[in-house]
Amino acid sequence: MTIRNSPEKYGSIAKLLHWVIALLVVLMLFLGYFMSDIKDKTLFAKVVNIHKLTGITILILMVLRVLWTWANPKPVPLSTSAIWERFLERTVHILFYIVLIAMPLSGWIMAMAEGHPPKLFGWLIKLPVPKNETTGNVSMDIHSSLAIVIIVLVSIHILAALYHYVFKKDKILQLMLPEVK
Repeated sequence: MTIRNSPEKYGSIAKLLHWVIALLVVLMLFLGYFMSDIKDKTLFAKVVNIHKLTGITILILMVLRVLWTWANPKPVPLSTSAIWERFLERTVHILFYIVLIAMPLSGWIMAMAEGHPPKLFGWLIKLPVPKNETTGNVSMDIHSSLAIVIIVLVSIHILAALYHYVFKKDKILQLMLPEVK
């Protein structure tokens, strides 16, 4: 497998970024939904901090993915895809990039506005955002709304991949799957 994308397939870096980010995003959706059920305050604080650090990790990986995508053009679209399908695919991907950068940023801003920045080995990971209740509330609303957008986008993405695999019987899904020797 090649590291860079080719006109026929995605390279190993693009696939790795895709699947690591996908796994982290699904983990974060579950964690974000269920962490409010944790009653132990010490455990809750640790889980929230893990959530924040994972969000920052997703942000960093998304920035790397944007740069990698810019430097490595996608494989040529399969001829089996109609123009409207390519338009929708492109739209969903662009929305993914925007939302998966905005989501961790809104969470980080919320944490800063609430006076609880993420901690890594005792080191506070700060943004220049002052403590402010209104900013915290607005950021929380944005963060919660983006979670719903991500769930919708992930659902569309998975359904589209299955549609191509099951009904169209083309190789769209295989382009992003790891190669098995």
